[in-house]
Amino acid sequence: MAIMDHYLVLGISRRENFRGIRDAYRELAKQYHPDRAGPDAVDKFRELQQAYETLSDPEKRKSYARELEQSEITPHFRREPIISRPPYSPEPLVRQPISVLRDFETIRPSFESLYERFLRNFTGEGIPKAERLQCLNVELILSPEETIPGGIVPVAVPVFFACPQCGGTGRDCLYPCMNCNARRVIEGERTVSLSIPPWVSDRTIIEVPIHGLGIHNFYLCLHIRISR
Repeated sequence: MAIMDHYLVLGISRRENFRGIRDAYRELAKQYHPDRAGPDAVDKFRELQQAYETLSDPEKRKSYARELEQSEITPHFRREPIISRPPYSPEPLVRQPISVLRDFETIRPSFESLYERFLRNFTGEGIPKAERLQCLNVELILSPEETIPGGIVPVAVPVFFACPQCGGTGRDCLYPCMNCNARRVIEGERTVSLSIPPWVSDRTIIEVPIHGLGIHNFYLCLHIRISR
C-alpha cells in the first residue's frame, strides 16, 4: 500500500536539510492555517504537520525513508528514472507540446507564484535569500491503452529572453518599453521530451531536472494518473 509522500506535501527535495524542511513547513503552515485559510484547509494543515513531525526528527525520517522506499517498489507506486536515450523508439503520446503554464493541471504552486518564480531565474531580481529547489508538481492523465506502448510526452517549459525591442534595458529611448512592459525580458518556451516507459503504473512519479534551461529553483515532478 502506498504511503503519503511527505516531501511532496512540503514541496521539497528528498535531499533537503533540516533548515530547508523547517522553512518550507513554516511558509506553508502560514498559508494553510485554518485561522487564515478557513475550515477547508484543516486536512491540508494536518498533512503539513504530519510531514514536518516526521521529517524534522532524524530517527523518524530514517524509518520513514525505509517505508517510502518499500512503498515505491510496489506496482501501485513507482518512481521511474528519466530515460534520456531510451533503447526503444516510442511514438509521441502527445503530438503538440503540453505547456506547464497553460495545459497541465498544476497541483502546486499556484499560477501566479509559479510564473514569478520562473521569471526570477532570468532577471535575478527579487530572489529570496532562503529560496531553494522546489518540486513543481504536475499531473498527466493517460488512458489504459496509452500506457501499454509508452511513448514521448513533450513538455513546454517557460523561459525568458532579453526583449529584442529594448535590448533588455526595459526602456525604449526615454520611455518604458511597451513590448516587454519594462520588465526587460519576454516569455518563451523550451520543450523537454519525457519518455514514458511501457506499461507505466498509476501514480508513477517521474522527476525531471530543468537546470539545463537556466531554471535553478524548480524541477518537474510528473504524476501519472490512469483513467478512462
